[in-house]
Amino acid sequence: MIKLIATDMDGTLLDDKKQLPNNFDAVVTELFNKKIRFVISSGRSYCTLKEQFSKYLSNMTFICDNGAYVVDKGDILSVSVLPKETVKEAIRFCENLNLTVLLCGKNGTWHNSKTESQHAEIVSYYVNQVRMDDLTEVDDDIFKIAVFEECGIENDGYVKINERFGNDFNVQLSGIRWTDIMNKGVTKGTALKTIENRLGINYEETMAFGDYLNDVDMLNNSYYSFAMSNAHESIKKVANFTTGSNNDNSVMKEIEKYCLA
Repeated sequence: MIKLIATDMDGTLLDDKKQLPNNFDAVVTELFNKKIRFVISSGRSYCTLKEQFSKYLSNMTFICDNGAYVVDKGDILSVSVLPKETVKEAIRFCENLNLTVLLCGKNGTWHNSKTESQHAEIVSYYVNQVRMDDLTEVDDDIFKIAVFEECGIENDGYVKINERFGNDFNVQLSGIRWTDIMNKGVTKGTALKTIENRLGINYEETMAFGDYLNDVDMLNNSYYSFAMSNAHESIKKVANFTTGSNNDNSVMKEIEKYCLA
């Protein structure tokens, strides 16, 4: 019996227009009534997620910033703050590569976007965002550094960032144009394991959905692990099951099939 469901947002639960499924409210309400825990697992920050899911805060669990900030029904379960010197070093390193940098922290998200298209991309993911000329002046607890490369980051920017920071920090591809830096051991998967342990739920009772490399550990901590048809090829090799695309309401369809039929 499935007791816990975790889903990624972008490319998974949301369609390409960043919209929730039409039947989202009906499905999650039925899950709540059946005492099945529903987890939003995202690279987005809590300040963004709590606005989008404001009506569900007392019932839902949120894995935010790829696992660096975890909130269960309003209670903070875990927080992982990057060292301030590392944040400054990463800013300087990425700016020298002409990459766009976002600092995701307790009080908001700060970035150094330089074009309208870069700013539009950031606004589509983060609601509490501020552009700054000098990111080293940000005074906040930073959970995640998100790095954006407009032409695609996997074959260039990610490689360089991983070479510099990968030994000491968790550097993950989170999208075609995004790479994230967190503390070592911080993943959606470790966060999901924390939630499973807190609730006394095991691997065989967990369902998860994902599409990109920052979802790997989360899928590995779930027997009912689903890769979207639009997922990165590496994700399809990790997941135990496959489903349709994010534009086909596939997450809701699988939940209805396995949990609500």
